[in-house]
Amino acid sequence: MDGYILANSPADALSKASELGFTKVLLTGGGSLNSAFMKAGLVDEIIINVEPYVLGSGIRVFSEESFDNKLGLIEIKKLKSGVIQAHYKIKK
Repeated sequence: MDGYILANSPADALSKASELGFTKVLLTGGGSLNSAFMKAGLVDEIIINVEPYVLGSGIRVFSEESFDNKLGLIEIKKLKSGVIQAHYKIKK
């Protein structure tokens, strides 16, 4: 596939990003991808947006996996659009 680099695991993805010179990576996946990085202990920070909209269905932030992490609040912002943005660090 042109323009894509395939990775076999979260650790492999970060290794390949590092080889390309990246020092920070933004993960914007679905629940399964997010959970895989969390379970591998490869997430340092989480930003959660609370939209001014109630939805009864949708894509989960994390899939139903067995893991847990404590979070430390970095900051909360209210954006112009009415979105509340909570920025957390993962406590390790």
